[in-house]
Amino acid sequence: MNGWKSIVRGAALGALLTLAGNFSAGAQDYNWGIGLRGGGVSSGITAKYFVSGVDAVEGMLSFTHGVNVYALYERHVPVIENGFAFYYGAGANIGSWEKHDRSKFTMGIDGVIGLEYKIPAVPLSLAVDYRPCINFIGHTGFKWYDFGFAARVAF
Repeated sequence: MNGWKSIVRGAALGALLTLAGNFSAGAQDYNWGIGLRGGGVSSGITAKYFVSGVDAVEGMLSFTHGVNVYALYERHVPVIENGFAFYYGAGANIGSWEKHDRSKFTMGIDGVIGLEYKIPAVPLSLAVDYRPCINFIGHTGFKWYDFGFAARVAF
């Protein structure tokens, strides 16, 4: 029962942050970026594209536990000072999970919450984030331990 309470609390927090983000000014200082993310489960090549001043889509190709593709929709909210943005969002993953020399088709939903800094004088963005996921096909269950760091060349 505690698992459902956490999910409901997370959904309520996400709704509040979405409302707060709707009243914010533009958050990004670049249109798209490509780079690498290192961390827990979802480490690999990452690309982010801003579809508006505060909304972005991020895709990632990971080879950590097989081959997995992640797609996330993110809302960016400016914080602290120019160049810093808090972001949150959700998406999905699909791929294969390898364990003990066996591979399973895997699919699930992902969340993300993080802080990004676009260095003003250099075409580089740096981010730290937390990406929990729930896989409901294949290697099932809640994966809570995915903290990471990303560096992207920003254009």
